[in-house]
Amino acid sequence: MIYTFKFQDQVHRIDLDEGKNTEVEIDGRRMPVEFQKIDERFYSIIIDGKSISAGILKKGKKVEVFLDGDLYEFESISERERQSGSALISGIQDIKSPMPSRVVKILKEEDEEVKEGEGVIVIEAMKMESELKSPIDGKVKQVKVQEGSAVEGGTVLLVISSE
Repeated sequence: MIYTFKFQDQVHRIDLDEGKNTEVEIDGRRMPVEFQKIDERFYSIIIDGKSISAGILKKGKKVEVFLDGDLYEFESISERERQSGSALISGIQDIKSPMPSRVVKILKEEDEEVKEGEGVIVIEAMKMESELKSPIDGKVKQVKVQEGSAVEGGTVLLVISSE
C-alpha cells in the first residue's frame, strides 16, 4: 500500500509492502521493517535494525507523529490530490530538513537542472540515510549547506526554482 504525505512543503511517498518479509520504501529507499500496534495510538517499530516507538494520532487529513520527544505534523494526500497538485506546484521551492540531521551528500550543484522526483541531497538521522527529492522540475538556485553539516529540523538545505 502506498501512502503519500506532505511534510514541511515536501511530498513523501511511503510504500508499505506487507507480507512474510515486510518492507517499507521511503522516498525510494527500501528497508526491512517490523511493527506492532501497542495500543490505539502507539506503535513499536524496528526499521533497518533500529528499534523506535512512535505515537500516531490521525485527525482527518492531519497525522501527528510523536517520535523521540519531538512532534512531527504530516498531511495525508490522496493519489488524485498528488497528481493534480503536482501540476500546480511551481515557482520557488525550499528543500528543508524534516528533522535534526547531518548532511551526507549534496547531489546537485547550484544552477544544475533537476527533474521532479530526482534526488537533490542525502541526509542522515537516527542512523538512517534519506534522499530528499525535488518536488518540481527546475534549477537549483541555491545550496545553503555543506556536506557534513549538522542541521535542525526545518532548516532550508536547497532552494529550487522552476523559473
